Amino acid sequence: MNLRLLCFLCLLLPGVATGQAIDFPHPPAGQVLDAGGWLGEERRSRLEEELGRYRASHALDVLVVLWDRGLPPETTLEGLARRVGETWARHDLWAVVLHVPDSLLRPVVVFGGRASTHYEDEDAGLALHNAVSRGMKERSTRAQVEALSLELGEEFVFLKNRAAHERKQVMVIHDQQHLVKKERHQSMIFRAFITTMLTLLAVGVVAVIHLIKRRPSDLRFPETQWRRRLGATWSGGSRIVVSLPPRIS
Repeated sequence: MNLRLLCFLCLLLPGVATGQAIDFPHPPAGQVLDAGGWLGEERRSRLEEELGRYRASHALDVLVVLWDRGLPPETTLEGLARRVGETWARHDLWAVVLHVPDSLLRPVVVFGGRASTHYEDEDAGLALHNAVSRGMKERSTRAQVEALSLELGEEFVFLKNRAAHERKQVMVIHDQQHLVKKERHQSMIFRAFITTMLTLLAVGVVAVIHLIKRRPSDLRFPETQWRRRLGATWSGGSRIVVSLPPRIS
Protein backbone atom coordinates (compact mmCIF):
# COMPACT_ATOMS: atom_id res chain seq x y z
CA MET A 1 0.00 0.00 0.00
CA ASN A 2 2.82 2.45 0.88
CA LEU A 3 4.55 1.69 -2.42
CA ARG A 4 1.39 2.45 -4.37
CA LEU A 5 0.92 5.72 -2.49
CA LEU A 6 4.53 6.70 -3.16
CA CYS A 7 4.12 6.02 -6.90
CA PHE A 8 0.93 8.07 -6.97
CA LEU A 9 2.64 11.04 -5.30
CA CYS A 10 5.56 10.83 -7.71
CA LEU A 11 3.13 11.15 -10.61
CA LEU A 12 1.16 13.94 -8.96
CA LEU A 13 3.90 16.24 -7.65
CA PRO A 14 5.33 17.35 -11.03
CA GLY A 15 1.90 18.46 -12.11
CA VAL A 16 1.43 20.38 -8.88
CA ALA A 17 4.78 22.11 -9.26
CA THR A 18 4.21 23.19 -12.84
CA GLY A 19 0.57 24.05 -12.35
CA GLN A 20 1.07 26.73 -9.67
CA ALA A 21 -0.94 29.80 -10.52
CA ILE A 22 0.78 33.11 -11.15
CA ASP A 23 -0.32 35.88 -8.81
CA PHE A 24 -1.59 38.21 -11.53
CA PRO A 25 -2.44 41.80 -10.59
CA HIS A 26 -5.36 43.61 -12.14
CA PRO A 27 -4.57 44.90 -15.63
CA PRO A 28 -3.65 48.58 -15.86
CA ALA A 29 -6.10 51.12 -17.16
CA GLY A 30 -3.56 52.14 -19.79
CA GLN A 31 -0.45 50.50 -21.20
CA VAL A 32 1.95 50.63 -18.23
CA LEU A 33 1.91 48.60 -15.01
CA ASP A 34 4.27 50.21 -12.49
CA ALA A 35 2.77 49.79 -9.06
CA GLY A 36 6.00 50.78 -7.31
CA GLY A 37 6.59 53.94 -9.35
CA TRP A 38 9.95 52.65 -10.59
CA LEU A 39 9.76 54.50 -13.91
CA GLY A 40 8.93 57.85 -12.42
CA GLU A 41 5.82 59.86 -13.10
CA GLU A 42 7.19 61.87 -16.03
CA ARG A 43 8.49 58.84 -17.95
CA ARG A 44 5.39 56.78 -17.18
CA SER A 45 3.07 59.58 -18.43
CA ARG A 46 5.12 59.95 -21.59
CA LEU A 47 4.93 56.22 -22.24
CA GLU A 48 1.19 56.10 -21.61
CA GLU A 49 0.64 58.84 -24.18
CA GLU A 50 2.85 57.30 -26.88
CA LEU A 51 1.73 53.71 -26.37
CA GLY A 52 -1.89 54.82 -26.18
CA ARG A 53 -1.45 56.34 -29.63
CA TYR A 54 -0.32 52.99 -31.02
CA ARG A 55 -3.35 51.31 -29.54
CA ALA A 56 -5.86 53.91 -30.73
CA SER A 57 -4.45 54.60 -34.20
CA HIS A 58 -2.87 51.30 -35.19
CA ALA A 59 -4.71 48.60 -33.18
CA LEU A 60 -1.39 47.65 -31.56
CA ASP A 61 -1.04 46.91 -27.85
CA VAL A 62 2.44 47.60 -26.44
CA LEU A 63 2.41 46.83 -22.74
CA VAL A 64 5.12 47.74 -20.24
CA VAL A 65 5.12 45.66 -17.07
CA LEU A 66 7.36 46.28 -14.06
CA TRP A 67 6.96 42.97 -12.22
CA ASP A 68 7.43 43.23 -8.47
CA ARG A 69 5.96 39.85 -7.52
CA GLY A 70 7.47 36.45 -7.16
CA LEU A 71 7.56 33.83 -9.91
CA PRO A 72 6.43 30.25 -9.52
CA PRO A 73 9.09 27.57 -10.05
CA GLU A 74 9.95 26.77 -13.67
CA THR A 75 8.38 30.03 -14.88
CA THR A 76 10.60 32.21 -17.07
CA LEU A 77 10.26 35.93 -17.58
CA GLU A 78 9.55 35.26 -21.27
CA GLY A 79 6.74 32.89 -20.33
CA LEU A 80 5.36 35.43 -17.86
CA ALA A 81 5.50 38.21 -20.45
CA ARG A 82 3.64 36.01 -22.93
CA ARG A 83 0.97 35.27 -20.32
CA VAL A 84 0.59 39.02 -19.74
CA GLY A 85 0.11 39.67 -23.45
CA GLU A 86 -2.38 36.84 -23.89
CA THR A 87 -4.36 37.96 -20.82
CA TRP A 88 -4.30 41.75 -21.01
CA ALA A 89 -4.00 42.66 -24.69
CA ARG A 90 -7.07 44.22 -26.26
CA HIS A 91 -5.98 43.87 -29.89
CA ASP A 92 -4.93 40.99 -32.11
CA LEU A 93 -1.32 42.20 -32.26
CA TRP A 94 0.58 42.92 -29.07
CA ALA A 95 4.07 43.25 -27.62
CA VAL A 96 5.18 43.17 -23.98
CA VAL A 97 8.25 44.67 -22.35
CA LEU A 98 8.67 43.09 -18.92
CA HIS A 99 11.30 43.92 -16.34
CA VAL A 100 11.90 43.06 -12.70
CA PRO A 101 12.98 46.36 -11.07
CA ASP A 102 16.24 46.52 -9.12
CA SER A 103 17.39 43.14 -10.43
CA LEU A 104 20.33 42.09 -12.57
CA LEU A 105 17.98 40.63 -15.17
CA ARG A 106 17.66 42.38 -18.49
CA PRO A 107 14.23 43.44 -19.74
CA VAL A 108 12.52 40.79 -21.87
CA VAL A 109 10.47 41.44 -24.98
CA VAL A 110 7.84 39.17 -26.55
CA PHE A 111 5.11 39.68 -29.12
CA GLY A 112 2.09 37.68 -30.25
CA GLY A 113 -1.62 37.75 -30.97
CA ARG A 114 -3.74 36.28 -33.73
CA ALA A 115 -2.63 38.99 -36.17
CA SER A 116 1.02 38.03 -35.67
CA THR A 117 0.42 34.98 -37.87
CA HIS A 118 -0.16 37.36 -40.81
CA TYR A 119 3.52 38.18 -40.92
CA GLU A 120 6.44 36.06 -41.97
CA ASP A 121 8.52 34.79 -39.05
CA GLU A 122 11.59 36.36 -40.62
CA ASP A 123 9.94 39.80 -40.89
CA ALA A 124 8.56 39.74 -37.34
CA GLY A 125 11.87 38.45 -35.99
CA LEU A 126 13.74 41.23 -37.78
CA ALA A 127 11.37 43.86 -36.37
CA LEU A 128 11.91 42.49 -32.85
CA HIS A 129 15.69 42.36 -33.37
CA ASN A 130 15.81 45.97 -34.59
CA ALA A 131 13.76 47.22 -31.66
CA VAL A 132 15.92 45.41 -29.11
CA SER A 133 19.17 46.48 -30.78
CA ARG A 134 18.25 50.16 -30.67
CA GLY A 135 16.50 50.09 -27.31
CA MET A 136 19.31 48.39 -25.44
CA LYS A 137 21.79 51.09 -26.49
CA GLU A 138 20.49 53.28 -23.68
CA ARG A 139 22.67 53.38 -20.59
CA SER A 140 20.14 53.19 -17.77
CA THR A 141 17.66 50.36 -17.37
CA ARG A 142 14.76 52.80 -17.12
CA ALA A 143 15.74 54.40 -20.40
CA GLN A 144 16.11 50.94 -21.94
CA VAL A 145 12.59 49.95 -20.91
CA GLU A 146 11.19 53.17 -22.36
CA ALA A 147 13.19 52.92 -25.58
CA LEU A 148 12.33 49.24 -26.05
CA SER A 149 8.60 49.88 -25.84
CA LEU A 150 8.71 52.85 -28.24
CA GLU A 151 10.97 51.07 -30.72
CA LEU A 152 8.64 48.05 -30.66
CA GLY A 153 5.70 50.29 -31.46
CA GLU A 154 7.48 51.90 -34.41
CA GLU A 155 8.75 48.60 -35.80
CA PHE A 156 5.40 46.85 -35.66
CA VAL A 157 3.51 49.86 -37.04
CA PHE A 158 5.93 49.83 -39.97
CA LEU A 159 5.42 46.07 -40.33
CA LYS A 160 1.64 46.46 -40.32
CA ASN A 161 1.72 49.29 -42.86
CA ARG A 162 4.05 47.38 -45.16
CA ALA A 163 1.88 44.27 -44.96
CA ALA A 164 -1.22 46.36 -45.71
CA HIS A 165 0.55 47.95 -48.69
CA GLU A 166 1.59 44.53 -50.00
CA ARG A 167 -1.96 43.22 -49.65
CA LYS A 168 -3.22 46.30 -51.52
CA GLN A 169 -0.68 45.70 -54.29
CA VAL A 170 -1.79 42.09 -54.57
CA MET A 171 -5.41 43.23 -54.86
CA VAL A 172 -4.49 45.80 -57.53
CA ILE A 173 -2.64 43.15 -59.54
CA HIS A 174 -5.57 40.76 -59.14
CA ASP A 175 -8.03 43.44 -60.30
CA GLN A 176 -5.83 44.24 -63.30
CA GLN A 177 -5.62 40.58 -64.26
CA HIS A 178 -9.38 40.24 -63.90
CA LEU A 179 -9.89 43.34 -66.11
CA VAL A 180 -7.53 41.96 -68.77
CA LYS A 181 -9.38 38.63 -68.76
CA LYS A 182 -12.72 40.44 -69.01
CA GLU A 183 -11.56 42.60 -71.93
CA ARG A 184 -10.08 39.55 -73.66
CA HIS A 185 -13.36 37.67 -73.22
CA GLN A 186 -15.37 40.60 -74.57
CA SER A 187 -13.00 40.89 -77.54
CA MET A 188 -13.44 37.19 -78.31
CA ILE A 189 -17.22 37.57 -78.18
CA PHE A 190 -17.08 40.60 -80.49
CA ARG A 191 -14.84 38.82 -82.99
CA ALA A 192 -17.11 35.77 -82.94
CA PHE A 193 -20.14 38.03 -83.54
CA ILE A 194 -18.46 39.81 -86.49
CA THR A 195 -17.34 36.48 -87.97
CA THR A 196 -20.85 35.06 -87.66
CA MET A 197 -22.44 38.11 -89.26
CA LEU A 198 -19.97 38.12 -92.15
CA THR A 199 -20.56 34.40 -92.68
CA LEU A 200 -24.33 34.88 -92.73
CA LEU A 201 -23.97 37.80 -95.12
CA ALA A 202 -21.78 35.76 -97.47
CA VAL A 203 -24.22 32.85 -97.38
CA GLY A 204 -27.09 35.24 -98.13
CA VAL A 205 -25.27 36.81 -101.09
CA VAL A 206 -24.43 33.38 -102.54
CA ALA A 207 -28.02 32.24 -102.11
CA VAL A 208 -29.38 35.34 -103.86
CA ILE A 209 -26.95 34.95 -106.76
CA HIS A 210 -27.89 31.29 -107.08
CA LEU A 211 -31.60 32.09 -107.13
CA ILE A 212 -31.10 34.78 -109.76
CA LYS A 213 -29.19 32.41 -111.99
CA ARG A 214 -31.85 29.70 -111.71
CA ARG A 215 -34.78 32.04 -112.31
CA PRO A 216 -36.49 31.15 -115.68
CA SER A 217 -36.61 33.82 -118.41
CA ASP A 218 -39.91 35.13 -119.81
CA LEU A 219 -41.47 32.92 -122.49
CA ARG A 220 -42.65 34.68 -125.66
CA PHE A 221 -44.07 33.28 -128.83
CA PRO A 222 -41.90 34.16 -131.77
CA GLU A 223 -43.06 36.75 -134.27
CA THR A 224 -44.46 35.24 -137.43
CA GLN A 225 -46.41 36.24 -140.47
CA TRP A 226 -49.71 34.71 -141.17
CA ARG A 227 -50.39 33.68 -144.71
CA ARG A 228 -53.76 34.33 -146.19
CA ARG A 229 -55.47 31.37 -147.51
CA LEU A 230 -58.25 31.46 -149.96
CA GLY A 231 -58.58 35.17 -149.41
CA ALA A 232 -59.91 34.74 -145.90
CA THR A 233 -59.18 37.15 -143.09
CA TRP A 234 -57.60 34.47 -140.99
CA SER A 235 -55.44 31.73 -142.17
CA GLY A 236 -54.74 28.29 -140.98
CA GLY A 237 -52.26 25.68 -141.62
CA SER A 238 -49.24 27.66 -140.53
CA ARG A 239 -47.07 25.73 -138.18
CA ILE A 240 -44.76 27.03 -135.45
CA VAL A 241 -42.62 24.76 -133.31
CA VAL A 242 -41.29 26.21 -130.10
CA SER A 243 -39.14 24.23 -127.64
CA LEU A 244 -39.74 25.28 -124.08
CA PRO A 245 -37.21 24.52 -121.33
CA PRO A 246 -38.53 22.57 -118.38
CA ARG A 247 -39.86 24.83 -115.63
CA ILE A 248 -37.91 24.65 -112.43
CA SER A 249 -39.94 25.06 -109.30
